[in-house]
Amino acid sequence: MVGIKNNRRTRYTIDLIKETFLGLLETKKLSHITVTEICKQAEINRGTFYLHYKDPYELFEVMQDEFNQEIMETLRQGESLCTTEESMINLLKIIQDKKTIYQILMSDRGENSFLSQILLEDYLQRHGEELNRKDLFTMDYSFTYMVYGSMGVINQWLESNSKESPQTIARVISSLGHQKSLS
Repeated sequence: MVGIKNNRRTRYTIDLIKETFLGLLETKKLSHITVTEICKQAEINRGTFYLHYKDPYELFEVMQDEFNQEIMETLRQGESLCTTEESMINLLKIIQDKKTIYQILMSDRGENSFLSQILLEDYLQRHGEELNRKDLFTMDYSFTYMVYGSMGVINQWLESNSKESPQTIARVISSLGHQKSLS
């Protein structure tokens, strides 16, 4: 029983640190956020923070890795019973739920090529054996178009406070031919 209680408490503390950190990232650059500031807003002591993370950069990296992993798992579902549009809908739901971290990763405060890297990795895992030099050359242009066009649609959607449903945005992206170029 003690282990379960500690795990629940630990999970709560980690979630609190992440929520506080995301709130700070909405208004400040990563380089301007301190451990003291995170701890003060989360109402925890510095030792608790250091028990889980070395510094705000490590916390950011952990959150980015978790986000990327969640996206990759969603994209991998597309190989089973989900269609490509269903995978896109699931991806959009993740992005909508984690809007802050996504926007930070897309801005100059974070790594702005993460989505293209994830989509390229997924594409190569699905089609790697079938590709030859000509396919790679052709895929490079169509892939670039698909990624940046899709990211533009997603960014506009988020900036408008996600008024449309993920299903509607997935259809928009698909109708623009972005998903067809990956099939």
